[in-house]
Amino acid sequence: MSGWDAYLHQITNKFDHATNQYTLTNVCEFAAIYGHDGNAWATSPGFALYNYEFDLTQEDGSKKKVPVSEFKACFEATKGNRKGSEAGIRIANQKYMFIKHNPENNSVYLAREGGGGACIIKTGQTIVIGVWNKAASMSNGQLQNAGDCNELVEAMGKYLIQSGY
Repeated sequence: MSGWDAYLHQITNKFDHATNQYTLTNVCEFAAIYGHDGNAWATSPGFALYNYEFDLTQEDGSKKKVPVSEFKACFEATKGNRKGSEAGIRIANQKYMFIKHNPENNSVYLAREGGGGACIIKTGQTIVIGVWNKAASMSNGQLQNAGDCNELVEAMGKYLIQSGY
């Protein structure tokens, strides 16, 4: 496991420093750390931010091809851009809805139709992404949820900022 992969482990699993043990695992379905240049520093297996063209339905019913850069849309969302891009905010080829932006820590909270969502934090050099899935269970048998995912992504963002990243 590389150093950056160890950080992903801290985003997807809750660690209790008092007992020195993981108390909750599978908190996030996917996690990733990307540099501001769009290069992946670490990603969960099977997860990536993609570039592609999307058929956007116009008001008259016609289709318009629009370029999608999921990284750029996520990056823009951390600045409070509610739309992210012309095709909206998309992560791993799924559309997300903008819920809340916190300018104090450059974070954004997103929801996905059908259950699930994401938390994204922008640090000085990275964006940290955690994706949760309402249908997936954590190690305690409860379903993944925004609160636990957000807590771990925010903690990692704070740690990376304090470490100069």
